[in-house]
Amino acid sequence: MPKHCNLCGNPIAPNTARIYTRKHRSPQKGLTICAQCEHDQPRCLVCQTPMARERAAVGICRECLREGLKCRSCGKHIVGEFLLVNGNDGPYCAACYRRYARCEICGAPAGDDAVTLGDGRIVCARCHSSAITDPREGNELFEQVIDQLGSTLDLRLNIRPHLALVDRARLIELSRAAAQENGHAAEHVMGLFVRHGRRRFIYVQEHLPRILFIQIVAHEFAHAWQGEQAPLVEDALRREGFAEWVAYHMLDALGAQKKAAQMLQRADVYGDGLRYWLAIETQHGIASVLKQIRVTARERG
Repeated sequence: MPKHCNLCGNPIAPNTARIYTRKHRSPQKGLTICAQCEHDQPRCLVCQTPMARERAAVGICRECLREGLKCRSCGKHIVGEFLLVNGNDGPYCAACYRRYARCEICGAPAGDDAVTLGDGRIVCARCHSSAITDPREGNELFEQVIDQLGSTLDLRLNIRPHLALVDRARLIELSRAAAQENGHAAEHVMGLFVRHGRRRFIYVQEHLPRILFIQIVAHEFAHAWQGEQAPLVEDALRREGFAEWVAYHMLDALGAQKKAAQMLQRADVYGDGLRYWLAIETQHGIASVLKQIRVTARERG
């Protein structure tokens, strides 16, 4: 007999289901989810398991509430108030949230095992554990991201940029110089695409966690692509939104739903721009997004 999705009840084609299990239960008692619900249904803010749409207002699945919430920092059961960082990272108890400095990468309470980097940044052990510190590892991952974007979104460049890992002070200096040259306001950034004559560089802040590194590289690669294919797009919502759209697809290809969800929850030009391009994609497809960004550039020209 075919398997049926535990959320929508529809039969599932062979080898297309995903099983979500709980630590205290056997794999045979996991939640079976079809590909459509995997993509469309809201996810629990704590465990990221897809759940019925009527649970979206609560934000937490019944299993997490039944098991009891544990603070991601101290590991103790939470009694009373809890907090989520970036919309879906946590939960954290109020005591840890008040007691610890914020991790300068993810914004969560850094905890007792926090690490202070050479430039003074305080990062949590979780971010530190997957940080890209070896330039060779960074370059290998950089090339993988570029190849993935070429195959999934057909984004290709005539002039391939080079990767440069730099410290925070150097990135701030580069960001200010680029803002002055382009007439934009300087921003706090973790990555930057810059042209130096005939050469192209993607600068990324060193010591970023692997997933964030991938997100930043994809975003800046999109700006490099814009530089060749749509250089006249000055509207920040469309320009930054397109770069976020590319990064979102990169995270989606990796199965990094939690990080992708954080991108959608942003209430700024990045989040608004991402939702703008996703709406176009939903209506007309990926090719239409690439066509529209080029049309926008020509209209501007």
